[in-house]
Amino acid sequence: MFYADDAPSAVIQLTSPDANGKKRSILCSFQGSEGKRLSLQASEPVPISSAVSVEFNDALFLGEVVACTGAVNKSCDIEIKVEQILSGLQSLMALRSHLLSEGVPQQRVSLAPAPRNSRFKVIA
Repeated sequence: MFYADDAPSAVIQLTSPDANGKKRSILCSFQGSEGKRLSLQASEPVPISSAVSVEFNDALFLGEVVACTGAVNKSCDIEIKVEQILSGLQSLMALRSHLLSEGVPQQRVSLAPAPRNSRFKVIA
């Protein structure tokens, strides 16, 4: 079990758009994690069963809201059941930036009929 001492910030992003067609991002504080559950605290409620992503530190958590408690105009305690975790986001962003700045070399590859004793043959 892990509990954050100073409640570091995280961002909840709802995957379904709001009434205006915009994706919602909600700033929240990371309260802890246990097993496949994240505990967060936000200033507004998130509907139960909502598919969400949570950005925290160098990871992206994908999951579903399983609990949201709190009153209007008070902080809400939100529990997320995590389905997938993507870590190393900073490394991925650096690689993406590097590849986009240099451009990906375009190499033309054509396929020729494969000989009978071979399954595939690639001619570059």
